[in-house]
Amino acid sequence: MSGAGSQQRNSTAPADAVRWRGSLRTKIALWSGALNVVLLLLVTAAIAWLARDMILDDAKRNTSASAQEAAQRLAVQMHSVTITTTGLTDLVAASTLDPDELTATLRAMVRATPGANGALLVLEPVHGQAELGYARYIAADGSDRDLLADGYDYRSQKWYQRTLAAGGGWWSEPYRNETAGGVWMVTYNLPLRPTARGGSARGMVSLDLPLTTLTDHFESLANLPGWRVSLVAPGGTLAANPEPGVALTTTLDEYIRRSGRTDLAGAANAVRLRQAGQFSHQDTRSGERRYTVVEPIGDSGWSLLVAQSYQLIVARLNQALWQLAAVGLLLALISMLVVRRLAKRISRPVEHLAESTTRLAQGDYDWPVPHTGRSDEVGRMARTLEHARTSIQRQLVEIGEMGAARQKLESELSIARDIQLAMLPPARVIERGHARLEAYAMLEAAKAVGGDFYTFIERANGELWFAIGDVSDKGVPAALFMARTMTVLEVAARSCSSPDQVLAEASRRLVEGNDTCMFATVLCGRIDLRDGQFTLASAGHESPLLLHADGRVETIAFETGPPLGFEVSSRFPLWHGRLQADASLIAYTDGVTEAFDADNQAYGSERLLAALRPGYSAQDNCRRLIAEVHRFAGAAPQSDDITVLAIRLSQRTEASETMPETTPSATTEESANADTSDRPG
Repeated sequence: MSGAGSQQRNSTAPADAVRWRGSLRTKIALWSGALNVVLLLLVTAAIAWLARDMILDDAKRNTSASAQEAAQRLAVQMHSVTITTTGLTDLVAASTLDPDELTATLRAMVRATPGANGALLVLEPVHGQAELGYARYIAADGSDRDLLADGYDYRSQKWYQRTLAAGGGWWSEPYRNETAGGVWMVTYNLPLRPTARGGSARGMVSLDLPLTTLTDHFESLANLPGWRVSLVAPGGTLAANPEPGVALTTTLDEYIRRSGRTDLAGAANAVRLRQAGQFSHQDTRSGERRYTVVEPIGDSGWSLLVAQSYQLIVARLNQALWQLAAVGLLLALISMLVVRRLAKRISRPVEHLAESTTRLAQGDYDWPVPHTGRSDEVGRMARTLEHARTSIQRQLVEIGEMGAARQKLESELSIARDIQLAMLPPARVIERGHARLEAYAMLEAAKAVGGDFYTFIERANGELWFAIGDVSDKGVPAALFMARTMTVLEVAARSCSSPDQVLAEASRRLVEGNDTCMFATVLCGRIDLRDGQFTLASAGHESPLLLHADGRVETIAFETGPPLGFEVSSRFPLWHGRLQADASLIAYTDGVTEAFDADNQAYGSERLLAALRPGYSAQDNCRRLIAEVHRFAGAAPQSDDITVLAIRLSQRTEASETMPETTPSATTEESANADTSDRPG
């Protein structure tokens, strides 16, 4: 398309042209970007799910390995102490060294033990000998002490008594050594026995170590972010703990009880049993998740507790995931911009077609459709749109012609409806002496015109002929057959003396030329105002009802002849009866009983009988019955023509005889006016 053509297209763009925010290219870019973001989120979530478990497992293995390594270093340190002290006890027990030699040996042991602060050797004299024994403490800094010379009563000390009673060496709880300058110490004590197996102890050997000699082995581990290291002495004393004021002042069990750290109960139990253990728990005070490893330090009775925080592990994972998400979002944005530029080239022809579609929607059918010569999908859509444009132009012409024809048809149907309603006779009120006869009927067609009908024919001798009928089918064909049937019945009623003769004559006439095989059911009757005697004959019509003055409703069931129009028949049995004072004769078509509601339930005969009222006039009963039918049907469409005919005989009172008598013609005219207001229009 040339630049001038493009400028013309833009200058004449429709008012509802698509803005760039809602354009196809923008949507493609946004959807591709959204898809990339979703994929990124899914990948990130998958990585987070997989990496979290992997990182936590690695952290657990790292914690366990670090704890084992630190415990191993401590075990090596303590084992070297036990070896040194054991070697000294074996040497002293197996030889007879003089005091100077014992002192030299003890000093050599202190120097040979890395980090040792000092050593004590107590050798009790053999029973019966004159020697005083040996009790000397050799310090690493040279400040030796002869306990016997100082008069120090070591025999009364608990640590000495415990050592003599012990079967082997034991480690003391941490204690503060004021003599050594307020340094916290731990001591390994070993009884001195004359033989390797059994025998009474002759004394003891002990070796002092500064507590820092032990804690230095895991100092670097304790300083790692999120790591917590605790050292538990054999008696349960917390020799090291990261919380201020806890180390060297309380035992592990006391700490758990005072601080409410019930989450450490499993670790404390492992310490008591000198067993290794691994525990995942949540700090009951801070709510922080941790992984704690308990490692016994050889057979020394000491235990090492190493814990690592989940929070820092997950924080590092989240930081990596956020970085991954940020990079992914940046890539998604770049991808979206690139896709939008590519989509612009692809969507431009579609935008042109969309503009043509908008023009067509606005009624501009002369707007050309571009790209009809392309061989791709755009070309197929363009050719389809062009075909639709030409088809719409052609159909608009046809619709205009059809609209004119429909308007003409509706006008003709309206005229036909008026003509059909004009064919129906008005209501009748006949008075003779004390007798008063009311004849009233109502008809509501299901369509513009219908096939139901009724007629009244008044004779000069006080007789009233009446008929009600229902033509098969509805609409214009039924209306035409209805008009023919009414004409035939009225002509026959004026020349025949009984209803059966009227139906026989109509049967003969309606068969002639009835190539469409339409038919009508008809109830024909005659009633004498003077005595209420009436005669009925039926051509397949519904049985009429006799509404007595006391409210009883009687169905007049009698043998009927065939419907009119099928075949010629002369047999239409008569039924004779008498209409008592204040009684009514009710006739109807099947449009009453077969009226359906929204649930496809029929009105039925029971509701019909219940709707009639003995004190009502003929007009009121007709109106009430049709109103009840409509109320029952509700919003459901009318399925058939509805017609009701009522004849009521009443006796005038003395008061009514003094009133001026209305001429039959005037009464008929008033009834006709009343009837006209009830006709469907």
